[in-house]
Amino acid sequence: MVMMQTAVLGTLRRDVINAVGIDRARSLFYRTGWSQGQRYAELVRKRFRQDDLTAALAAGPRLHTMEGFVKVSTKRFEFDIKRGHYHGEFHWHDSTEAVEHMRAFGVSDCPTCWMQVGAPAGFTTALLGQPVIFREVECMGQGAERCVVIGRNAAAWGNEVPELELFAPATVKPRNQPWNPATEPPQNREGTTPHAIIGKTAGIERARRLVERVAGYAEPVLFLGEPGTGKEFFARRLHELSSVANGPFVTVNCDAYAGDHADRPMFGEGGAMERAKGGTLFLNDVSSLPKPIQSQLAATLGAETKTSAAVRVVSACSGRLRDFVESGAFRADLYFRLSLLPIVIPPLRDRRDDVPMLIDHFLHRHSKAHGKPLRGISVDARDLLLRYDFPGNVRELSNMIERGVIYSEPGGDLEISHIFTGIEQMPEFVEVLHASGRIVRRSTAGGARTSFGSRTFDEMEEETYRAALLAADGNVSAAARALGLSRAKLDYRLAKLGIARRT
Repeated sequence: MVMMQTAVLGTLRRDVINAVGIDRARSLFYRTGWSQGQRYAELVRKRFRQDDLTAALAAGPRLHTMEGFVKVSTKRFEFDIKRGHYHGEFHWHDSTEAVEHMRAFGVSDCPTCWMQVGAPAGFTTALLGQPVIFREVECMGQGAERCVVIGRNAAAWGNEVPELELFAPATVKPRNQPWNPATEPPQNREGTTPHAIIGKTAGIERARRLVERVAGYAEPVLFLGEPGTGKEFFARRLHELSSVANGPFVTVNCDAYAGDHADRPMFGEGGAMERAKGGTLFLNDVSSLPKPIQSQLAATLGAETKTSAAVRVVSACSGRLRDFVESGAFRADLYFRLSLLPIVIPPLRDRRDDVPMLIDHFLHRHSKAHGKPLRGISVDARDLLLRYDFPGNVRELSNMIERGVIYSEPGGDLEISHIFTGIEQMPEFVEVLHASGRIVRRSTAGGARTSFGSRTFDEMEEETYRAALLAADGNVSAAARALGLSRAKLDYRLAKLGIARRT
């Protein structure tokens, strides 16, 4: 999400209306709001169980208010998914769309909150699995004290429902076909690509684009990243996209060559280089190669022979390979040959927005592999995973989800006790995981640890800050030092949680 001043949005809205006319502008903003609501629904689906549809629908007005366009008050809210019935009435206060429309055009003769009407329509339709249309019956843009919005299932509006043609026409079914309410939670279906890269954060998007960009070339590629970030996975994806995708993919664990290992030849007859002809040779942990093999590899890559041209060399290193060069442990000429096309894979702690997507991916994958259908993952377990730093990166997340699948009961949810075993490096406000699966927080004054049972993490976090302030006699700086936080960070958390502070 991005922050934008309402005046800038108002200017954009005015220019669009002047450019294409009010009717077309209304349609464009309606559809923008619809898309916005659909994304709200996608977010809420991950936070609420399928049988808790009331809570999921109730989250919509709160999200709408948090976004800042309007302040929503719910006046009426009822639904019956079996009968296809929905009816909601909401009051909107301080609508920025209405204010900006009046600023540009004065009082309107029609409702003006077009994008904001589209958002709840898209949200509710996505959750209920049937078209729900919202209409603004009173609007500040028309001079009303506040905006009044009514939402109903499409059939309840009668025969004239032009919004069905506006709201995502490719998604909404024709009116002469019945809508089937969703009865099962959405499934995360794996695509047909064996090594599809999952994620949308900037670092992972950059790595993906670079893989796609260099795949058509034969030059060496060097993947850099911490252990567990998926360097071999990226290498296999590179191989699938390359011109030698039908050839072999040969993996060499370079630390296996340490010492005298004549039974693991890299060169000569039956060696890894020969077995990789017409395909890709992947040198994993390339910094571990002994100096003699480094010399042979440098000579092979430097020679313009059919043998070297027939093999694409891809390598990976968990540290900074340049550091090994500077220490004399790795040949400089080989480093410069292997690092022609470097690609950095970010650690999982730097791509937290990808964690929910990866959780769903691994949950589906491991549930299928172990033949154990599961309903999903509990809110508490998901929250703790989102706070976890994953020193083992994506590999550790996959292992934790697989562990949870194995430990859990069929048809149930993954809980904290299924995923966390007490051996993990827990978040800063958590000391240990009790054998019963309960979280135990740090003691701030040397006393006994306190078990929080089924309390939420927000409650535990707030309790931790209050205890630290109490132990420090209200001194925020002292409390921050005791918690291992900066003063600024603790100030921010106290303000967010509404905790009074003295100094």
